Amino acid sequence: MKLEIEKSSFIKSWGMAERCAGTSSASASSSVLIRCSSGSVELLATDMKTSIKCPVEGVRSNGDGEALLPVKVLGDLFKKSPEGTFTISLEDGKGIMTSGRSRYRFMTYPPEEFPKIPSSSAAQEMGVISAQDLRTAIAEGAIAASTSEEYPPYLSCAYFQGDNGAIRVVSTDSRRLAYSKVPMMGESSEAMLLPMKAVRELDRMLASLEGEAEVRILSDGVQGYFVCREFEFSIRRVESKFPQYERILPKSCTTFMETSRSQLLGALERLDLVVRDFNRMVAVTLSPGGGCTLRSRSPEFGEAVEEVEALIEGEPLRIAFNVRFLIEGVKGLQDSLVRLEFNGPGGHVCIKRTGSDGYLYLLAPLAIDEAELPGEDAI
Repeated sequence: MKLEIEKSSFIKSWGMAERCAGTSSASASSSVLIRCSSGSVELLATDMKTSIKCPVEGVRSNGDGEALLPVKVLGDLFKKSPEGTFTISLEDGKGIMTSGRSRYRFMTYPPEEFPKIPSSSAAQEMGVISAQDLRTAIAEGAIAASTSEEYPPYLSCAYFQGDNGAIRVVSTDSRRLAYSKVPMMGESSEAMLLPMKAVRELDRMLASLEGEAEVRILSDGVQGYFVCREFEFSIRRVESKFPQYERILPKSCTTFMETSRSQLLGALERLDLVVRDFNRMVAVTLSPGGGCTLRSRSPEFGEAVEEVEALIEGEPLRIAFNVRFLIEGVKGLQDSLVRLEFNGPGGHVCIKRTGSDGYLYLLAPLAIDEAELPGEDAI
């Protein structure tokens, strides 16, 4: 089998397949299967937790066949090919890559050693969504997931839940919870729990699509599938139950604040510079009819106070939070204005989109240690 390859078209598909291949240094599991059939070419790869099939453009084959190409070294040679086109000749477990005056000989693996990967052909469709809306849901709803694998498993996962014409993405690390809801064509109420490592790779793939490109979301009870013209990406679902988060969502608030997202974010990021190597605590003082004051201190630096212009209504309040977690909740929102709702000094803060229930970030407060914070009359 001989392949004539246009580099610019091929590399995009190869890159997606390569990232889904296993990480073993030299084995069939760390390879990409290239399959030619009836004039079409596709790449397949899996690490047994995620799998991908992607059609390839810009490749011409002299016949049908398949070959298992090693990722190590060969992938970099494809990317660094000195010419815009190159050829690959494959026969009897050996390959030759020719690019201009350069030639490389390499070994391949028997195609029969490639594992059977999941297919969405028998899966139930949850709905159809634009790539941009799905990226928004992931960016907003998955920010509370833990960055490392923990127990119970749902702490490092994102929960995808159909909601009759919409989809919710929810995450929690037990100290905070993030929730995003975006429109989706479909009436499914199916839900699936997916590991964050795979969800981040999905987001990376979605970034290569046009914003309005349609993505079908499917599930068969074992795998979740995300299918579009450029790829079919499957993720093995996590065998764990996600908490009934609806029960802890606040029904009311005693104090609320609306302000500029950029102004609040800037103030919090400056305070984080002061306390990031100490206790990461920021105290928030809300004065209805007045404003919002943010305070923090550290032994090495001293004291810091920020004033933020805001509309505040309800009861006066003084409360403290982990500043990094607070930053992530404000930064996750994609709007110019932000609304914060409080339920007393011991209640969670709820960060929301003004006039909409499409985004919610819930964060538990910290106990205020007065010795570690500047006083009300500081600076």
